[in-house]
Amino acid sequence: MKYNLMIGIAFLICLFIFIPTVHADNGTLYKVDTETTELMDAPAQDTVLLSEFKKDYKVTIFEESNGWGKTFYNGEQAWVALHHLSAVDEIQTEPENEQSDTEDNQAETAAAAAETNTETAEPAENGQLYRIQAPAVNVRNAPDKNAAVVTQMNHGEKVTIFEELYGWGKTYYHDEEVWITLYLLDKDDESNGNSDTSEENEKTESLETVEETENEASEATSEPKDGESEKENGETKEVQAEQSTENPLAGRQFVIDPGHGGKDPGAVGSEAYEKTLALTTAKKLGEQLRHQGASVTFTREDDTYLSLGERVNISNSANPDAFISLHYNASEDQAAHGVETFYKNESESQILAEYVQTSLMSHVHLDNRGAKQADFQVLRENQQTAILIELGFISNSEEQQTIQTDNYQNHAAEGIIAGLEDYFS
Repeated sequence: MKYNLMIGIAFLICLFIFIPTVHADNGTLYKVDTETTELMDAPAQDTVLLSEFKKDYKVTIFEESNGWGKTFYNGEQAWVALHHLSAVDEIQTEPENEQSDTEDNQAETAAAAAETNTETAEPAENGQLYRIQAPAVNVRNAPDKNAAVVTQMNHGEKVTIFEELYGWGKTYYHDEEVWITLYLLDKDDESNGNSDTSEENEKTESLETVEETENEASEATSEPKDGESEKENGETKEVQAEQSTENPLAGRQFVIDPGHGGKDPGAVGSEAYEKTLALTTAKKLGEQLRHQGASVTFTREDDTYLSLGERVNISNSANPDAFISLHYNASEDQAAHGVETFYKNESESQILAEYVQTSLMSHVHLDNRGAKQADFQVLRENQQTAILIELGFISNSEEQQTIQTDNYQNHAAEGIIAGLEDYFS
């Protein structure tokens, strides 16, 4: 009797250990049944609250564990209590014996899934063509920066995105669903030109086909022609090395963070908002960096509100060479004036801040307030080399007149770039 009881207890323990976690390969669509439900950073009630979903909000669950469902929020794992949800019956996956191997059916399936999941994902009709802006981007098997890397794409390659979810884009690789972070892509205008293109032709612009095509082209161009000498190869390498030395920003990747935005105006002057000046300056800086051959990711490109944590997440996901946050200052002392650059408590960030501050002072005619250490969240929690620049005082009426001009902002951008060139040389 005692022996049987011990076996029974052992069996129950095994059930508890091995049964709680269930994986949903492609995700299962649920909707919120209660008035609100909380989105947590771990499958427990006493963990950090990330957000709240309202009644009828639809959410895709990729894994179930002890009554909690795993989804993704801003590219990070997040958990929601399953007893607040109910499965959405409209999403039905086809039985394996009925699935078609044709690319047309795969494209239709992707489009149908994107159309149904309208609350959590933004569908891209027939796919939206993007171009890789970063030097290299990991392609993962789930919309999560910790998910397994399936392959890698390089700068300039094209990829068709069929669905967007929390900053990630879905495409296909070897007929399997894969995800790539959208922060590192730019829309390619070529996708808007041919309305009569069939689904099959558009699908050929997906990751696998584009990768194969460009790899073939790369192999063809890398093969030496008949009669090509080692001397010619050596000269080519010398030219490439010389170009790299002359342009230290080529191939570099930067995240530019225009401060504030949306409901957060930042400093408010008599004629300007900080959020507006920060965005216009950021765009000028981004344009000049791209002319230098650098890749640029913006935390925001319009008047959108982003939390400080979201800005940090974008930077940490993009893994840039440097994070640059742009701001304009304000003070109760209306005579306060000048430019200053802040860095987190790390040697590389300090060195970059000092280079940029010094360079700025030779490009703009405002007082030098120096490079300083600060405990700002976007610097403190950033895993990258990170600086925050205050480009002048909105609260100073005379300085406000200067800093809102295109001339000043262009010179400020030039000063920042010159500082970056000094740092990366």
